[in-house]
Amino acid sequence: MDDLLSKLALPSDADSICIKLNLCGYRRAETGATSDPLVVEALLFQLRKRYTDARITLIEGDQTGVSADNVFGFLGFDKLAKKYNSETLNPRRGKWTTKEISGLHSSKGEVPEVIANADLFITHPKLKTHGKTKITCALKNQFGLLRQKNKMPLHSFLDEAIVDANLAMKPDLTIVDGNLCHEGNGGPAYGRPKKLGLFMGGSDIVAVDSVCSRIAGFSPRSVRHVRLAEASGLGSTKYVLSRKEGVGPLSDHRLGFNTILYHIMKPIRNSFQR
Repeated sequence: MDDLLSKLALPSDADSICIKLNLCGYRRAETGATSDPLVVEALLFQLRKRYTDARITLIEGDQTGVSADNVFGFLGFDKLAKKYNSETLNPRRGKWTTKEISGLHSSKGEVPEVIANADLFITHPKLKTHGKTKITCALKNQFGLLRQKNKMPLHSFLDEAIVDANLAMKPDLTIVDGNLCHEGNGGPAYGRPKKLGLFMGGSDIVAVDSVCSRIAGFSPRSVRHVRLAEASGLGSTKYVLSRKEGVGPLSDHRLGFNTILYHIMKPIRNSFQR
């Protein structure tokens, strides 16, 4: 984590840091579906070394069947935050502000004030495949911050909702946990864990997701929300990799994804979401 952060454009000073975790269900780290407390601890340790007095907040929103307040405790993030003089926050418990956006589905986005006021906003997703969007990674992580708890109605325009969430709440940095990933058509919560042993980061969220799309086995422009995000000015699908010695080409770290099953399951999923 120290090596990764040293390669990124961190600000010289930050009084307030917000980290968006990926806690989509009551699923422990060994499933590959949720943020790993060991990895988050490494991130907190390095940030606390660099920003001794900063207010650091771990944030996650309620999901359709998940209370963020409960999942923080269930997965141990409450205790972890206290260890590093930080805090956890369910944004439904905090204040919100409204931001004008040139969105694909909305002209306004609601933003938690803790993000709007942060000097450094980091999104910290897991790398997973997804039965509807092919991948779920950095861009989709902000979808979990949308204010309404029942997000199922948003799935009828999911790619557009993902882009709008990022137009309202664009992270400064992305730190992807690709150590223990999640593959199969059951993502984001259900699938098979797969060990890759990779950590990735960058300041261009679209470029980071493009790398992760390649790892998952897709052309970035075949992932609709990645393509729409680029067209909306959130970043570029073009990227330059700075690899640690010994990592090798992306093709050496491919996630398995059954594309035939994906195309069979997608209309079935869509039929349940109408």
